[in-house]
Amino acid sequence: MKHWKHAVAIIVIMSVLLPLGVQQSDAAAKYVELESQWEDGRITHSETLLKDGVTYGNFFTLGSDSGLVWGMESDNTAVLKRDKKRIVVHMGSRMAEVDGRQVDMGREPVWYISHLYVPIRFLASALDGEVANRDTKTGKITVTGLNNYTDTFYGSAMGYNYMIRAKGDLEITNVYTGQKNSIPLGLKDINVNTHHLTVNFKWTDKNLLIVTIEYANRKSGDHDLFALVFKDQGLIRKSVAHGLKEQHEILKSDGTIQLIDDKNIRIIEDGTGNVLEVIAR
Repeated sequence: MKHWKHAVAIIVIMSVLLPLGVQQSDAAAKYVELESQWEDGRITHSETLLKDGVTYGNFFTLGSDSGLVWGMESDNTAVLKRDKKRIVVHMGSRMAEVDGRQVDMGREPVWYISHLYVPIRFLASALDGEVANRDTKTGKITVTGLNNYTDTFYGSAMGYNYMIRAKGDLEITNVYTGQKNSIPLGLKDINVNTHHLTVNFKWTDKNLLIVTIEYANRKSGDHDLFALVFKDQGLIRKSVAHGLKEQHEILKSDGTIQLIDDKNIRIIEDGTGNVLEVIAR
């Protein structure tokens, strides 16, 4: 009898602390599958929130997947941003900001089990995509056309960080001293939705560092190849070839370095960096 009275007391206390409306709202929430199809070729699957008849998307997770940097600008304001993209939502408000424009999301943002959710139709549109399908039986949502806004690329080798920014310059930072050096590449308007960018490092037998940057069209396969040769961290050779149809091996089996430009190929001696021969393409 005492145990029963104690249980009733707990229920009464909880009913005061948690209003009935909140309990019903949480009870109406569940997870459903979200399939996200990206313009850069990725297809990702995750659980997302279906609450009170509305499907929501995870604001920070989808933002990170799209290459945006997320954060809280205040206790009530969350943001996703890059140089050319900015999405802002406010707790307790249906109105959001997308690239400076006011947008009505239809519902307020929702905090649910430590995650921030916003209506998926709004979030898909803000990421330049759309909701393409909803399975009425399972609740699964498919969104297509989502963009990747990554505009900064990183690599590191022997105590130096190499960073390519959207403007196309290569910034090299000494991790010990913080000293920076910038090398112009002429690589403009990086778009990872249509192109694939990779940065690779190779050491020669005589301790020259070759940094190659390949910017390839996802559909055609054509690529631009940037090659930089460093000696004692100083740039000694640089080449740029546009619209290559085939892969070019820079470090050859005979120990030479072959730098390809739009008009010729230079044969470079390992160790010294001297030009041994120039061959017209």
